[in-house]
Amino acid sequence: MSALLLTAAVAALLVQYWVSDQDVAAEFFRAHKTISHTGQLLKRGTLVGGVVLAVFVGGIGLWAFRATHRIVRPLHTVHQALDALAAGDLGVRVELHREDEFREVGDALNRLVEEFARTLASVHSLVDRLAVAAAHAPQHQIVASELQALISELARTVEFFRLEPRRSIGEGDR
Repeated sequence: MSALLLTAAVAALLVQYWVSDQDVAAEFFRAHKTISHTGQLLKRGTLVGGVVLAVFVGGIGLWAFRATHRIVRPLHTVHQALDALAAGDLGVRVELHREDEFREVGDALNRLVEEFARTLASVHSLVDRLAVAAAHAPQHQIVASELQALISELARTVEFFRLEPRRSIGEGDR
C-alpha cells in the first residue's frame, strides 16, 4: 500500500506538474504574442512617425526655400540693375512682382534712373547747342549773349548733380 500511495503521490505530482507546465507554457505563449504584437505596433508607429516627420521637415524646408527665394530674387534683380547703372546703362529698369516686398525699392530706383536720364539728355542737348553756338561765335556778336544764356542753363541743369560731402542713410534715418 505504501508503494501504491507513493505511486499515486508521484502520479499526482506529475499530473500537477504537467498541468501547471501547460498553464505556464500557455502564459508564456500569451506573453510572447503580446510582446510580439507590441513590437509590431512599435515598429509600425516608428515607421509612421518617421514618415510624418520627414514630410513635416520636407514641407518646412520647401517653405523656407520659397521664403528665402522671395527675398533673395528681388535683391539679386536690384543688384544687377545697379551694376548695369554703374556701367553706364541708363536703359535698365527694375521689374518686380506687385506683391514683392522690394517693389517700392525697384520703383524708386526706376524713378531715379528716369530723372537722371532726363537730366543727362538735357545736358547733352545743351552741349550740342553750345557747340553750334561756338561754331558761329566769330561771325556774330549776338551769338555771344546766346552762348552766355546756354552756359547759364547748363549750369542750372548740372546743379542736379550736386557734389556735396558723402553721407550715409541708415535704417533709422527718416
